[in-house]
Amino acid sequence: MPIPPSKHYFEDFVELTGSAHSREHLFEIFTRVMLFHGFDRVNFSIKHDDDVAEIDQGFGLISTYPAEWQSYYHDRDFGKIDPVLRCAASTFRPFRWRELERRMDLSDRQVKFLGQAEEAGLRNGVGIPFSGPKMQIAGVALATSSSGNGQLKNLDLLAAFCNQFYLSFKRLTGRKRILTPALATLSLREAEILLWIARGRTDDQISLLLDISVNTVDFHVRNVFRKLDVNSRVAAVAIAMSYGLIEL
Repeated sequence: MPIPPSKHYFEDFVELTGSAHSREHLFEIFTRVMLFHGFDRVNFSIKHDDDVAEIDQGFGLISTYPAEWQSYYHDRDFGKIDPVLRCAASTFRPFRWRELERRMDLSDRQVKFLGQAEEAGLRNGVGIPFSGPKMQIAGVALATSSSGNGQLKNLDLLAAFCNQFYLSFKRLTGRKRILTPALATLSLREAEILLWIARGRTDDQISLLLDISVNTVDFHVRNVFRKLDVNSRVAAVAIAMSYGLIEL
């Protein structure tokens, strides 16, 4: 699979992941794109998701972490203290691992754990949680083996790639999702606004484009969140594209 020459190719990524014929093929596409953006360490986990069979849930379902670290992690049962996992379970926003000491009340053992992870070759870590309905907890953890930062500084764009990967994974392995009447229908205005969001426009820009107030834009966005049962714009765009409610 050729790697696109710039970061502005989300539509191509959607097409590639949408046509993946197996989870292995999908992960190859995903890891190559993450590598293009400077992240050569990728770990994908699902703690709970009613749309995914239990056999396809767990920590490190697909991982390019060092094998020694993976064994060390499991042998010491670090899943019980891992602050990255705990943060991912409590937020829907992407985050950098280095922020965890400031954002969370970490124990000495957790602080030591983060240092050990860095020594094992997991540097510049980023967490991308996939929050959703019915206590869904899943996510992708990204890191670099070198001390240099990953090239992609925009965490929202990084989250968009990861969310698209997750939706494609669920299409390949998950239980079939039955569309409810609410999910099956967006108003023309809601779909129009969501399409502009997918194209990177701000609320102020959308209000000018559609000649409506910013408050009206926000009203429609909140309706979209309710109908699609999401709490972020990235997730709304990804789900709407997945079910053909909008097309870029």
